[in-house]
Amino acid sequence: MIELYEVHSRRDMLEFIEFPNRLYAKVPQYVPALVIDELSNLSARKNPAFEYCDMRFFLARRNGKTVGRIGGIISHKANERWREKKIRITRMDFVEDYEVFTALVGVIEAWGAEQGLSEIVGPIGFCDLDKEGMLVDGFERDSMFITYYNFPYYPEFMQRYGFEKEADWTEHIITMQSPEEARMARISDRLLSRGGFRVVDLKSKRQLKPWIPEIFRLINSEYSQLYGVVPLTERQIKYYTSQFLTLINLRYVSLIADAEGKLAAFGVLAPSLAEPMKKCRGRLFPTGWFHLLRAIRHPRILDMYLVAVRGDYRKSGLPAVLMNDIYHRAKADHILFAETGPELETNLNVQNMWGLFQSEMNVRRRRSWKKEIHKA
Repeated sequence: MIELYEVHSRRDMLEFIEFPNRLYAKVPQYVPALVIDELSNLSARKNPAFEYCDMRFFLARRNGKTVGRIGGIISHKANERWREKKIRITRMDFVEDYEVFTALVGVIEAWGAEQGLSEIVGPIGFCDLDKEGMLVDGFERDSMFITYYNFPYYPEFMQRYGFEKEADWTEHIITMQSPEEARMARISDRLLSRGGFRVVDLKSKRQLKPWIPEIFRLINSEYSQLYGVVPLTERQIKYYTSQFLTLINLRYVSLIADAEGKLAAFGVLAPSLAEPMKKCRGRLFPTGWFHLLRAIRHPRILDMYLVAVRGDYRKSGLPAVLMNDIYHRAKADHILFAETGPELETNLNVQNMWGLFQSEMNVRRRRSWKKEIHKA
């Protein structure tokens, strides 16, 4: 018999966060989440997203043993902005048992029905900076620190339950080899010398901080029409800034300013934390911090967190300036390749940038599903 428990205590929250570590203990592709970050992300006291989101967490147990977990999010801000009545699934993991799966999805679906909502979707998080999308292709590939991993039976169960595709994201590997290197350099030199643009020289995180509000303003404007996105609040900007600043290496942050000194484009890449997270199982102590710092200071692989070019500059050649700057620094540091985070398959503005490089496209695909809620 499956028993569902709503998470309230810190002990149950730790069980909720660490259950996937046991479920995927023998799966080399799986990357644990950083426990301290997840405790903060799922705390109504700490995460500003709770100002406009309601969230509930559940554990499924059989004979006292945890066999699954699921979170549900009602984003009132997203529902209002997109004129929808949706409840979101997030952080769903379960053993290969359809009864467990139906119990988990059923409790979120019932909550949505109680709240007068008409559709259940996901996996999708609080906002576009949260993890999103269920893996549907590329299971043999190593996961990333910023994405979920799941077994192939997950999408099979989703389809069996009646879910359909709502949106897909794809992920790509960008090598440090570019057949367009000379042309990219020419375009970059021309725009920097004649177009009034400049690459911002960052020598410390203190110098980066004044640019952070502009980075997030650009995110809010350029990401505004993407699937499920709502503008980040000032408190969310401060919250995510504090998390990101500890994980980045300034060598792989590129800011391009225009003639007026305003931010025209940016790229934020970070050292891959997949291997250190595997070694420490998502915990900083006793030795996790050492593996983390070593990966940040001496990376071989980069994760692409965020990239944006201001809309009025997209066709100016500015993407080439941005890519040229990051490319040469990464190449000088003997970086092997960069992995993109999930990109909506319809977001051609970003994907067109990868044509400048020798890239392996669509190495992983992940999906947000949808299903109508049938009221009893």
